[in-house]
Amino acid sequence: MIRHDPVARTMLAAISLSSVGIGIHTLALGQLMYTRTGSPAAFALILTLQGLAAFCVLPVCGPLVEALNSKWVYVCCGLGRAVTVTLIIAIAMVPGTGAVPYIVTAAVLLAVFDNVERSALFKLTAHHVDQNHITRFNSLVGVAFQAGALTGMALLGLVLTWGSAQHALVLDVLMSLGCAVVVSRIRLTGREHNPKPGARMLASAVAATVGEWRRMAGRYRADKAVFVMIALCAGDFVFAHGLSTLVVPLVGDHYDGRGWYIAALEATFAVGMITASLFTSRLVSQRLLPLWLLVQAGAAAALALGQSPTVHFLAFFAAGFANLNSLTWLLTSLQQRADDGDKAKMASLRLLAIGLGTAGVMPVIGHFGGISLDAGFTALAASMTLFALAAAWVARTYVHRQGDTEPSPAARPAEPLAV
Repeated sequence: MIRHDPVARTMLAAISLSSVGIGIHTLALGQLMYTRTGSPAAFALILTLQGLAAFCVLPVCGPLVEALNSKWVYVCCGLGRAVTVTLIIAIAMVPGTGAVPYIVTAAVLLAVFDNVERSALFKLTAHHVDQNHITRFNSLVGVAFQAGALTGMALLGLVLTWGSAQHALVLDVLMSLGCAVVVSRIRLTGREHNPKPGARMLASAVAATVGEWRRMAGRYRADKAVFVMIALCAGDFVFAHGLSTLVVPLVGDHYDGRGWYIAALEATFAVGMITASLFTSRLVSQRLLPLWLLVQAGAAAALALGQSPTVHFLAFFAAGFANLNSLTWLLTSLQQRADDGDKAKMASLRLLAIGLGTAGVMPVIGHFGGISLDAGFTALAASMTLFALAAAWVARTYVHRQGDTEPSPAARPAEPLAV
């Protein structure tokens, strides 16, 4: 069905393209910071500050994105991301640790564009991708991201053979620009009912932020499970950030710092997500949500206790497999639960939870990771166990509204629908 949906096809292509750059960027930046500081705490600090930046920008960006055309917000964020990565490349040319604070500052600015872009994607998906296959689309978003990231990791290995991390980041700039061009050419036939843009409209949207959030909180006050689900969205991202922070010292301790092992382990996580996407009709369900969070906790515990490559690669595969299943159910359920005027604001709440979770948990993981690698993975496992306990409550209490369905790609119709 998705191949007959031009919006879904184009967005999956754009996400694949941009994620090539993200796959390069995440590992290149992590390696750059670890090389210059010798500690995983530096990269953990970047993730923490990015979470705080999200907390500052998302309360305003939700109403703003709701008032603007989601396609053009997405395009502008891609362009802003390209400019910011270019700035990081320029700063990284300064040798030594003196450039580190400036790299961190630029990376925080990057988080602003990334979070606004995610809000725009959430709104665009909710309005322009057919609801009958939106679950399948959301699972394929994860697949497109991981497939692109795998390509980026492979390219990173090739670039580092002849060049540096700064050279690799140039590819991230090109991918961000390419993504912006692809999305700018998409034709949206659905309506978002956006007001006419202008300075007065933007000022009104910002001024009305407090009232908008108060009204939205009132609409969902009776369904406390929705707010817990929003908080649970942080779990999957905290886990992925934790793995990205600890994989560099893991390779340093067990594989003599050989860079291709970093890409191989991250690629195994991606393969786990891609494999899970083949079984979404059976595995993406409310009752299994706590199981997938527990599997991620178990994978982190295995990385803390296991010493062999077999354990490491199996743990990364299981982690990716479980991560996609929990992420897809939460994302689809929140998209269905949000009313038409709340799509972008629901996305902002979800991203706020991710930002706060990152800002709250990553310093802990970075601290224990600085003590020892095993302590870092143990802290990550303990964090995911707490998220799993909250997920068990959601699995028991959350009730879908009339007209919503349990996320399942099996619900798509027999004939293609025009968008």
